[in-house]
Amino acid sequence: MPRSRLVTLRTTALVAVGFVALRVVYRMIFGGGSGDGLLLVNLPRVALPGPFVGIQLFGPITSGGIANAVFGALPFATAILLVGLIGVVIDVRALLTRGSIRGPVRTVARALLVAWSTFPALRESVVRVQRARELRGERSLASLLVPVLEQTVERAIALGASMEVRGFAAVRRHDPDCERPVAISDAAIGFDGRWLLERVSFLLEPGTLTLVTGRTGSGKSSMLDAMSGLFQHLRGGEQDGKISIGGVDRTTAPPRETAAFVGVVSQWVRLSFVAPTVAEELGFALTIRGVAHAIVDVRVAEIASHLRMEHLLDREIAALSAGEACLVAIGAALVSHPVLLIVDEPLADLDTAARARVVGVLDRLAHDAGVCVVVAEHALGEWGAVVDAQLHLADGRAELLPGSVADSAVGRWAAARDRRARPASGNGGDDPVASIRGLSVTHAGRLAVDEVSFTLAAGEIVALAGPNGAGKSSLLQAMALPATRGTVVVRGRDVGTLRRVARRRAVALVPEAFDDLLFATTVAAECRRADRQADRRADHRAASSGTADAFLQFLGRQECGDTQDLLGRHPRELSAGERLCLVIAIQLSAHPSVLLVDEPTRGLDVTARALVGRALTHAAARGAAVMVATHDRDFAAEYATRTIAMAAGRLLPATSEVTA
Repeated sequence: MPRSRLVTLRTTALVAVGFVALRVVYRMIFGGGSGDGLLLVNLPRVALPGPFVGIQLFGPITSGGIANAVFGALPFATAILLVGLIGVVIDVRALLTRGSIRGPVRTVARALLVAWSTFPALRESVVRVQRARELRGERSLASLLVPVLEQTVERAIALGASMEVRGFAAVRRHDPDCERPVAISDAAIGFDGRWLLERVSFLLEPGTLTLVTGRTGSGKSSMLDAMSGLFQHLRGGEQDGKISIGGVDRTTAPPRETAAFVGVVSQWVRLSFVAPTVAEELGFALTIRGVAHAIVDVRVAEIASHLRMEHLLDREIAALSAGEACLVAIGAALVSHPVLLIVDEPLADLDTAARARVVGVLDRLAHDAGVCVVVAEHALGEWGAVVDAQLHLADGRAELLPGSVADSAVGRWAAARDRRARPASGNGGDDPVASIRGLSVTHAGRLAVDEVSFTLAAGEIVALAGPNGAGKSSLLQAMALPATRGTVVVRGRDVGTLRRVARRRAVALVPEAFDDLLFATTVAAECRRADRQADRRADHRAASSGTADAFLQFLGRQECGDTQDLLGRHPRELSAGERLCLVIAIQLSAHPSVLLVDEPTRGLDVTARALVGRALTHAAARGAAVMVATHDRDFAAEYATRTIAMAAGRLLPATSEVTA
């Protein structure tokens, strides 16, 4: 039996128990806890004023009242648990997939398939946010609500987009003009009459690889979404002028109608996966079209062979490394033999070896298989001569530059900065603040970190390099939340023995999924929350000097414009670099002795990386020991005072080659 079905059963069981518990709490709060039996607590009744007249809170709570609440919730909890049990016996996803293709319950089956696929994200979100609460030092259960809701909605939106570009629920399919994969003439795209890009005109031919470049916020993802149709038909965007994909007008044809010849790989591939295993993920686009299982299996085997990942077919999606996940997403986009393949920042999460492999795959697809490949990317140095043209976006305009990246001005800059990270130079300096002693981490029976020992000094910035799966993220998390005593010692205190408040003052972690640490609905509210925690928990050391001030300092006050407008925005409205700087400011509000940051430059352009570098430099200048796990050699070379490397869970000797 697939492990994913057992996970679903466990999740539904937890939801069922949670429903009963919430029902009991609800009855106790709103005066429904009284009844027969033993009096447990005699709380005073509180009558609400104004428009809530007639509503009473609290009151006596008895054993009979609680029993009544439990029995009242049992029918609903039983129904939830029954769904989980059915999911163990029957492959509900496959059943709903077949039902969504044709038949009288097609519409209902489609809605249920999306809901069923989104459901596991709820449990994942709760786990992630619980961990984020620990990292931020939060105690309130209410702090779970906003991030869990946002992450679940984010997953549902990504899942809907992924199903859309694979042809889910399509009632019409267009035939492509294979000789004209992309033809854009005097086009503009934007929202509510405000154009992000204007006067865009270019043609892309079969058998070419085009790189879309530009600063963060320049419109790269929007340009790709406009080609796929997601921008116009799912994001609520507006289009003027003409965008023709495979000879089909994008304003009239939604993505599901062109899925047979347009493949899409999203920036956040893990959010876009719809199936529990690699084989099912690769074959999903054909399965929802009603293609015979035998044909689907043959095509899946062909894709796996072409991408050299036959060994992954039986693997569960959740067990894939970043490089493997990227290849699976590319394979899923290729299953229908696309004329156009659109890929958004495929190298962001990858180490050097995985980057070379993905670039090689896309190179072969374009120049051997004749696919028109369009890639948005910040990491330009890896592409070299495989690029046929560069579509550079700046100031609301798009300019198509012929030739390879190495021939362009941006490419020459990237190539000039492509240098090795500094080698490790032993342990920390003269002022060690942290000592890591024989730290080991095990995940699902696998040793992720193996007896790692080193020290960190005040004021230094240490780059932690190594390939995907080396154990870098596991090491950072174990330093911030040590499960074993005596393995992480900061300023003479064993972090494993500290309570949440003191632990955060010792070690603060900014995880790769840094958005998990944002709980409020405005930047100002996030900063005030951090300040209240820091002031309330301050000991003999200095209290918070103002999280908002630190955040604005990281961004450069003179570059912030209207600071009140900036602080009044929802954190999700900030750019990725700005959000990361906000989270760093929040974690620094406790004045930690050690600051850990996991993959801080993922998906960031040069300007945003400079903002993050400024924030880390500021932290080090205040006396913190800063450690950064990164694949970005340029960033490490510019900001790190030394680099240590990791592979297969162990630190490499100082003389070893660093492979990020």
